[in-house]
Amino acid sequence: MSQKISPAAISDLSTTLLIPLWAKAVEYSRPDALLHDAEAKRMMALIDFDFSIFARGKASQAGCCARAALLDGYVREFLAKHPDAVVVHIGAGLDARYERLGRPALTAWYELDLPAAIELRRQLLPESGNIYLPQSMLDEDWMDRAAAHGKPVLLVAEGVLMYFDAATVRDWLARLAHKLPGAQLVFDNLPKKLVGKQKRHDTLGKLGSTPPAFKWGITDLAELRDFGLEVLAHQGLSTACRHRYPLPLRLLYLTGWGRRHLDMQMIRARLCPP
Repeated sequence: MSQKISPAAISDLSTTLLIPLWAKAVEYSRPDALLHDAEAKRMMALIDFDFSIFARGKASQAGCCARAALLDGYVREFLAKHPDAVVVHIGAGLDARYERLGRPALTAWYELDLPAAIELRRQLLPESGNIYLPQSMLDEDWMDRAAAHGKPVLLVAEGVLMYFDAATVRDWLARLAHKLPGAQLVFDNLPKKLVGKQKRHDTLGKLGSTPPAFKWGITDLAELRDFGLEVLAHQGLSTACRHRYPLPLRLLYLTGWGRRHLDMQMIRARLCPP
């Protein structure tokens, strides 16, 4: 491909897909890599965007890679128990999880995102056994499609739910529980203290004067019961990448307060009936 591809047509919210792409591409060449994603390195080279604006985002760069690696682990565990599963990758962006996991031979793997993001994804990473769905996660058509297989369903929502308010997340989870009873959800959860702090984020704040807002987070995992989720497993992000953070953050996450109030949680949960 001689001419680079511009991501200009995607929405402000969807431009957030460029941050984890950059993080994984940069990580690929490190000898101590937290994640190996050759597709990310390949795709970044094809995009007409000044990724150097993220260069000082040391914490986010390591955090994005550790987050993906931890969630990949949850997906592997689920597929080991349910090799005939249906996976729906929500807000897929340019994430090559399907490729990282070796293009698993399962019932179906869906990549769901807004139409402009899926169009960009198709240019850079065409379907290779997975199926692209250009629609909002709030639509219900894809829920019916996943349910129609009659197989165990795993939903993966990485870097997604923090951009929706609590009422929207609660309603969405209730509809999922109705449409896909017993399905499992793998996701990352933002600490409540970081809600509204998007301008202080070391990379998100580089996307303009009004970066997409952090709208939802929790203080305690017990709060997820009120959202219809039964937590099956969880892990603090800093446990996997704290050693790569700048020194002040490393020290902060060594404290109980820092881990309790500022550490993102990687979560695997079961959808429960309302």
